Amino acid sequence: MKVQNNNVKKMNVNLNANSIIEQLKKFYNENLKKKHIVISVISIILYTLTFISMMFSSSDMSLATDVTPTSLISQIRECLFLSFIIILAGITPYVPISIMGIMQAIIIVNDMVVRHICGISFMPTLYIGGLIQIIFYSLCISIGLYYCKLSTKKNKYYHQSSFTFNDVKKQIYEIRKDDKKVEEINKKQEEKARKIQECNVKIPYLNFVILGAVSVIIEVIGVLITKI
Repeated sequence: MKVQNNNVKKMNVNLNANSIIEQLKKFYNENLKKKHIVISVISIILYTLTFISMMFSSSDMSLATDVTPTSLISQIRECLFLSFIIILAGITPYVPISIMGIMQAIIIVNDMVVRHICGISFMPTLYIGGLIQIIFYSLCISIGLYYCKLSTKKNKYYHQSSFTFNDVKKQIYEIRKDDKKVEEINKKQEEKARKIQECNVKIPYLNFVILGAVSVIIEVIGVLITKI
């Protein structure tokens, strides 16, 4: 009997896990995929150009300069902090601050150059590790931009005006008994109410947290590859 109960529990856990994965895939494909692809392409181009430029110019840098590679713990903290800030920036309506995260494509190369100069890491692993980080920083930026979009809708919904100029015109037309104009105003108000109602969206915080956590984990894997 206990064996059967354990099997049922395992099946339920597997079904729930599969359900969550499918739900996340659907959420990603519908809301983040296009943003992620565009931002990743831009970031990869920026990252590659910066990487090539700085690596070629690294031969001219003096080894006497007092620079040391960033520690692994510090880089992991940086991944966690930056990913959190990039996503959280989406809380600000109308202003897509998260897009500033694209500059990480340039910043991330600095430590790679130091490691290359010191002969600690191989150039191919530096590039590949950084590339992985950039792709998943781009996912965080996509989440932040989508969060900003939802925050903007929420802001519109909560700051809608209950009384507009159309209400004044409607009263005038009603006094004049101009039914045609009253009907036109009613249609406009219904359309406006529909659009306002569409702004009453739910923000999928759980999806943001899960995808953000996945991004950080893979960013850390990218960091570890740069240490090779």
